[in-house]
Amino acid sequence: MIRISDEQVAQAEARAAQQEQVRDDAARALEGDPLSELKALKHTEETRRAAQLRASARELCEAYGRQVEEEMRRVSRPELEKAAAGEIRLAEQEMRARRKALTEAAVAAQAALVALVDAGVSYNEGLTAHVRVLAKAGLEFGGGDSGGTRSILNVDRLKVKGQEYHPLDPGSAAVWVLRRVVEARLSRHHPMVPGLEWTWRSVNASHPEFDQRVPSPPGKSFPEPPRMRMPSAG
Repeated sequence: MIRISDEQVAQAEARAAQQEQVRDDAARALEGDPLSELKALKHTEETRRAAQLRASARELCEAYGRQVEEEMRRVSRPELEKAAAGEIRLAEQEMRARRKALTEAAVAAQAALVALVDAGVSYNEGLTAHVRVLAKAGLEFGGGDSGGTRSILNVDRLKVKGQEYHPLDPGSAAVWVLRRVVEARLSRHHPMVPGLEWTWRSVNASHPEFDQRVPSPPGKSFPEPPRMRMPSAG
């Protein structure tokens, strides 16, 4: 990092002031001969240069001020940390405990999602196996209360005593759960909620029993986001 000295600041200020004097001299010369294009051009050039030098001096002065403030903070930092030693210890203890709880919750959530995805895979495997057996026995999906069919797109459909079973993407099931939790525990206005909406709706449509049998997570109360109000007429 380049260190700025007070001498450099003083020199920049002096150059700017000197150029401003040259600008003023050019202005007076132009006032004495207002039709002179040469003097007008010189006044314009000296004015531009004066503005540049003044801007450079101002920027250097501001940078020098920030540098001085930073040096003062560095000098006083040990004293400030000593004075806040109790708060620092408390922050360390609390944040370590909270990070530990967060990590443990993530491990538990990951294990639960593994179980959910594995259950989805097992569900689909069972669906496929029973579709094959019933179809081989001549029982098509649409022919009665029980039957199985695989479509030309390799989508299995199973019906057992009037109860229909449809394939489930295990990943979509995990997204369905995530969307519910985010909406209940963070906010229905959270940006993830509309982002997961399509998957959530598709799972609800193909597996309505999810919404019926899986209890909703306990919700939290959230303040309504600010709304724009149109000014009243009159």
